[in-house]
Amino acid sequence: MTKFHKNFNIMSMFTATLLAVILVFWRTFMNIAISNILLNGVIIGTTIFGIVICFIQMFKLLPEYRWLHAYFNGIATYGFVPTILRPVALALRNRHNPITTTHLTELLELVSSRIEEERDSVRYITNTLIFLGLLGTFWGLILTIGGFAELMINLDFESDMVLQSMQNGMAIPLTGMATAFTSSLLGLAGSLSVGFLGQQVQFAQNTVFTDLTDFMTKYALQEPTAATQSVELSEKAPVSEAVYSKITEIYDIFVKSGYEICDLIRIDGKHPAVVALGTDEKLYIATTAIEEEALQNTLKRIELCFADTLEGIKINTRILCIDGTKTSIAEKIIHFTSVDTLQKYIMARPNIRPRTQSDMENFDAYSEYITTVMEYLFR
Repeated sequence: MTKFHKNFNIMSMFTATLLAVILVFWRTFMNIAISNILLNGVIIGTTIFGIVICFIQMFKLLPEYRWLHAYFNGIATYGFVPTILRPVALALRNRHNPITTTHLTELLELVSSRIEEERDSVRYITNTLIFLGLLGTFWGLILTIGGFAELMINLDFESDMVLQSMQNGMAIPLTGMATAFTSSLLGLAGSLSVGFLGQQVQFAQNTVFTDLTDFMTKYALQEPTAATQSVELSEKAPVSEAVYSKITEIYDIFVKSGYEICDLIRIDGKHPAVVALGTDEKLYIATTAIEEEALQNTLKRIELCFADTLEGIKINTRILCIDGTKTSIAEKIIHFTSVDTLQKYIMARPNIRPRTQSDMENFDAYSEYITTVMEYLFR
C-alpha cells in the first residue's frame, strides 16, 4: 500500500468512526446541538462542509497521482489531463525535449504553489470553526452575566417566593452557560476533525510532490551537456554548426573535469564562450577562434571589474582560445590548436570540488558572484 492510499484509508476510517460515535450518542449529541440551535447549527454545518472539502481535494488528487505514476511508467497516453500537474504535463509533451535544471525548478515551484492554494481553504475552515467556538463562548458568557444581573436586580429577599423566583431566574444564566460550553465543545471538535482530515490531505499532497520530484529528477537531471544547456545562447544569434559542435565539446570537457559551468556568454556579442569555474578562484573562459584584441579587451574588462568589487582576492582568470595556432600556456590568454589539445590541458588540471559544508557555502557564494559579473559584463 502506498503512502497516498494509506492517507485516503485513514480519512475514510476516521470519518466512519466519527459517524459511528455520533449515532451511538445521538441523543446526547442532539441535546448539545439544540442548546443553541442557531450557532451550533452553523458550527455543525461548517464542520460538515470542511469534511466534504477535504474529501473533494482527496478525490481531485487521486487522478493526479494515477497520471503521475502512469506517465513515468511509460503510459504516456493515459486518458486524463491533470490539473495541478498540468504544467508538468505540458512540459513533457515531447519526451525528446530536454528539461534544464532551471526549468525543472520553476515547474516544481509552480506545482508547489498550486498545492499550497488547495490547502488554504481547509486552513480557513479550521480557523473559522475555532472562531465560532470562541464566539459561542463569549455569547454564552454575556447571556450568563446578563441573566445573573437581571436576577439580582429583580430578586426580593423579603418575599416568601424568593426561592421560586431565584429558581425561575436561573434559566437565562444556565442557558448562557449551555451556549458557552456546547459551542466551545462543537467548535473544538469540528476544528480537530477538519484539521485531522486536512492533515491527511496534506500528507497525500506531499507524497504526490515527492514522487514528482523523484521522477523529474531522474528524467531531467542527467549529466549536463552543452546541447541541453546552450539553447538560449544559440537563439541570441546564429552560429555555424562547426562552432556549435566545438562549444558542445568544450562544455562537456569542463563538466567531466569537475568544473561548474557558470554561464554561456558571447564575446563582442557574437562569439560564443563557455565560462567554467573551479575552486581556488580558478576561472576559465573558453571560446573558438577570435581576434587577439577582442580577447585582450575581454580580459581587461573582467580584471577591472574584479579589482573594483573584490579586495584581497585574486581571481585566476584564463581565456582559452581554439584558433589553430601553436599551443601556448605562458600568458593569461592561452591558444590551442584544437579541442583535443584543450582537453589535455583541462584534464591535467581537474577541479576538486569542496567537501566540507563551509567550503561548499563559500564556493556557492563565489559562483553566484562570478555569474553576476558575467551577466553584467556580457548581458
